[in-house]
Amino acid sequence: MANELPDYSEKVAAAVASYWEVRTSQAQRSVESGAVNTGLRAEVTGGRHLDALELLLVDVLVDAGIPASMMEVKRRPVPGYFRRDKSWDVVVTVEGRVLVIIELKSIVGNNPGQNFNNRTDEALGQALDVWTAVERGIIDSPLRPWLGYFMLIEDNAAWNRVSAPRTAVWPSDPIFKDSSAADRAAIFFDRMVRERLLDAACVVLADRSTGDVRYNRDSLAFQSFAAAMFGRCLQFKATNADIAWTQSD
Repeated sequence: MANELPDYSEKVAAAVASYWEVRTSQAQRSVESGAVNTGLRAEVTGGRHLDALELLLVDVLVDAGIPASMMEVKRRPVPGYFRRDKSWDVVVTVEGRVLVIIELKSIVGNNPGQNFNNRTDEALGQALDVWTAVERGIIDSPLRPWLGYFMLIEDNAAWNRVSAPRTAVWPSDPIFKDSSAADRAAIFFDRMVRERLLDAACVVLADRSTGDVRYNRDSLAFQSFAAAMFGRCLQFKATNADIAWTQSD
């Protein structure tokens, strides 16, 4: 097992570059096939644009000492309390035991308001549903489920523009004063982790034209997210000592 967390900067940049390349190629294939999909829809209907980012998550688990040959990685439903279940994008199991559960999403374009509100509603609801299911005994696991959220946001003017305040029925938290949509994304996920609704979150701001990657907060950087996954792997192996662990791939 690795004793030290690797620097994932280059792998993150490569995975994000692959994300943009796949979106572009999907849009091109849509045009060439005569499909009616247009704009952003044409970029995502191929369905595989997040593959490189998913593989990056698996790389972290392997680096932390979980052999790739022992992992099953797929989209799977997780039981809830308010709903029967809800599918999470990446559920990693070893010998049928859940290692990590991660939602992997992206938002691109110039309309951050509605898109991000939909994502935050979804993220908050998913997490609350899982933890209530844990409290009510519907989810019975030796380890508290490990929930992570990875969000890629297109780094553009619309996301970085300070929004005019709206007239709310009560004053909003002052932390949101003079904030951009990107700022509010960072506040949201940082608070989700602080309140233990998520075990870790990563918010990547990715510039489509330059390929640059940045983070609003160090606590939401991929390196911090990977460190949390590393810790979970150590805990998982210690708690599941009965598993016949093979050598890391």
